Amino acid sequence: MINSNDRPHFHQKAKITKFLRQLAEYEGNNVLRDYFGLPYSEDKPCKVKVRIYPPTNRKYDPPNWSPTSKALFDGLTDAKIWTDDNYNVIVSTEFMHGGKSGNKNYRIELEIYEYHEILQRIVDGI
Repeated sequence: MINSNDRPHFHQKAKITKFLRQLAEYEGNNVLRDYFGLPYSEDKPCKVKVRIYPPTNRKYDPPNWSPTSKALFDGLTDAKIWTDDNYNVIVSTEFMHGGKSGNKNYRIELEIYEYHEILQRIVDGI
């Protein structure tokens, strides 16, 4: 995983980014076999919840894991879960704590929801 506060050598960061992107593409291709109505697009935008599960109870900032989520988003773009990962397709990204991972490693989960602008306006009181 890549944290915004880390300063790895660019070769090391590139290697981790490539692994995460390929992993997300592989998992995304498995999702495409199971669900219909994909890909998300400008006509069918989505929102993403990024849930982080650290291995310890130490305090951390969930948004600092955005470099990890960016690599995963790029892999999901490669898998055609969405047409692009720009703001017209992914209208909202929320980072949140998910609890302890239960082992020595971090765990990250992405929850992807179709974004309904009309319902969102009602919820927001606009």
